[in-house]
Amino acid sequence: MTSITDIFSDTQHLRVEVWQKVNRNLLAKSLVELMREDVAKPQVTGKERDGLTHFKLDTDHKNIHYVFSAYPRFLNYWHVQKETISKYENGVALDTLDVPDFFIELQQTFGMESFTLTHYVEELTHTLYADAYVHSKGRMTAEELVASDFQTIEHHTTDGHPWVIVNKGRIGFDADDFKKFTPEVHKNTRLFWVAAQKRRTSLQLISGEDCSAFFEKELGKNLLEKFIRVLVDQNVSPEDYVFIPIHFWQWKNKLAIQFAGDIAAKYVIPLGVGDDLYSPQQSIRTFFNQSHPNKHYVKTAISILNTSHIRGLPPKQLSVAPQLTDWLKGMMERDPSLQEMGIILLGEIASVSYAHSKYSKIESPPYQYNEFLGALWRESPVNLLEPGEKLMTMASLLYVDDDGKSVIQELIEKSGYSTEQWLRAYLKAYLKPVLQIYYNHSICIDPHGQNVILVIKDYVPVRIALQDFVGDILLNEEAQKKLPETLVKNMFITSPNPENAPLTILIAVFDAFFRYLSNVLIASLSYPEQSFWRCVYEIVLEHQTEHPELKEKFEKYDIFIPEFKRLIFNSRRLYNGYSETSDFPHMKKSGLLPNPMYLIQQSQAVTLNEDQ
Repeated sequence: MTSITDIFSDTQHLRVEVWQKVNRNLLAKSLVELMREDVAKPQVTGKERDGLTHFKLDTDHKNIHYVFSAYPRFLNYWHVQKETISKYENGVALDTLDVPDFFIELQQTFGMESFTLTHYVEELTHTLYADAYVHSKGRMTAEELVASDFQTIEHHTTDGHPWVIVNKGRIGFDADDFKKFTPEVHKNTRLFWVAAQKRRTSLQLISGEDCSAFFEKELGKNLLEKFIRVLVDQNVSPEDYVFIPIHFWQWKNKLAIQFAGDIAAKYVIPLGVGDDLYSPQQSIRTFFNQSHPNKHYVKTAISILNTSHIRGLPPKQLSVAPQLTDWLKGMMERDPSLQEMGIILLGEIASVSYAHSKYSKIESPPYQYNEFLGALWRESPVNLLEPGEKLMTMASLLYVDDDGKSVIQELIEKSGYSTEQWLRAYLKAYLKPVLQIYYNHSICIDPHGQNVILVIKDYVPVRIALQDFVGDILLNEEAQKKLPETLVKNMFITSPNPENAPLTILIAVFDAFFRYLSNVLIASLSYPEQSFWRCVYEIVLEHQTEHPELKEKFEKYDIFIPEFKRLIFNSRRLYNGYSETSDFPHMKKSGLLPNPMYLIQQSQAVTLNEDQ
């Protein structure tokens, strides 16, 4: 007999103390990011000698306001002290905090439309539900996490994109889907497979890869033969079909109904479930092969709304992914500096997309309707490790356990290095190749925490693996001249970069990751922020000294500019809403941020003058 506990197991983690903890955490994050984007504009009510600043934030209601305290950081960033946040109603401090209420109470102040606010509250609630699960089951200590394997680290780095408030929105997943398919649940899954008629399908492979051999390696000979028998039993020729792995959620929620006509006509034929177990990554739709770690990652379409858009797979990007891999690999092999750094480019070696028989005929439909069915295969870094090396996602460096100890602190302590020695090793392994790829090849990768895998040896980063190229590369005018025309035409983003500034580094590295990493170092190791950015500054200068042949590029794309454009991730959603678009929604930039490189450069100049 099914017990009531079993029936309502989806809510067992929703306890009042946990719910309050995750609301306080998310409210602190909301204040941080909304202040940075000039959405929340609290008034200063006091300031301590150490810089701790006290704030009051009024709401749309005269009887409700919030108070909190925060330390100023570089890049217009504030480190909000979570324990100082209080909500006052009619002059009385309340015992509880509620993030959806916070946004509802500030709807007019923030300028949010009611439809937008309603959808946003839904995303907030999904995020809080997931956070409550994580904190209810218990978070690993930093020591335990550092000692863990690659996928355990991936599954416990559950804070999501650090600058996205609703980073676990996942609109479309229900409670059962959450338990089956999210990385924080730490459960493996199998992929469903279909066969799609070749004349409606685009299959792309890297040069030298054979289609039959590829699928035999991925599926195994026995399963491949089983799938071929299914096609023969359907009275179709197996040679006329391509195999596509799909997420089980996608089959149940999109493909079985939306592709009903295609299935009836045998354009798409269900084959069965694969043998291999896969581990969902933080991106949700990308899977690591747990049964055979040396096999490829598989990226599938999952038409849920998560962080900023619906997570299908654009056919244009899929059509050029293997060709882009060939070009990038060739570029890397011809660059002695990148070879010396040991950088790993996780190539997107195969892709497949299927054109829906109806939606593909409509001019400029909502983008997600042509992204239902496709897949991408990416190389596994496991095959490229040297003895003694291990893998961990770079996002894990921001992990702080419940006792306040950070993963980066644990790594530094175990390495025997000083904080500065470890930091310089990390910056050489991570920042130098990013600079080289940008300045020598005009390629603007998006190396944020989830796109970079650190290769660690003796607790010290020695090199990096980069992933997710076709979806995240930004092309400036020089890159457009270098790449084949077919690549440029189908790449996700192109930009003439009119500011002549390396925004890919200033935004994707400095603002999207270093401002958080430096804050973790301050909080866990009392390592001064000025020292952190001085290390970054010195590594940049070191790279420039090592490459005098790039002097013209360094001057044209000046990393020491006083200010750079600010990416407004959260307020773009608050102001633009949830209306459908025919193109993938682009990120927006607004306002300016003071560049830490310029500030350090000026302070170095002052010191030099004083010494003379």
